[in-house]
Amino acid sequence: MQNTGWLPAYVSKRALARKVVRGVVAEIELPDGATLASGKAREDKGQLEGRANKHTGVSFWPDYHVTDDRMKIEWVVRAPRGTTVRAIARHERAGVVRADIALG
Repeated sequence: MQNTGWLPAYVSKRALARKVVRGVVAEIELPDGATLASGKAREDKGQLEGRANKHTGVSFWPDYHVTDDRMKIEWVVRAPRGTTVRAIARHERAGVVRADIALG
């Protein structure tokens, strides 16, 4: 997942310092007959930065954290071919994304 917005998911440094905002929560919903072989059904992850703190490649201050606006979560699911699982990522300030994935 990626924060494509200008602001970080936590919005302000003050909110982050005071720990008043949780990180990204990623979940997978499995139908009957499907099992999770790897990963946790619910992952509490950190924050995603936005583009506001990014410097370009020609900047005097190059950005050494070029991927802190992205996050990778992996699940290995055992289920019959064609089974559909749902992946959900949510952040209390940044919103919710849902994806239905047909296993092949």
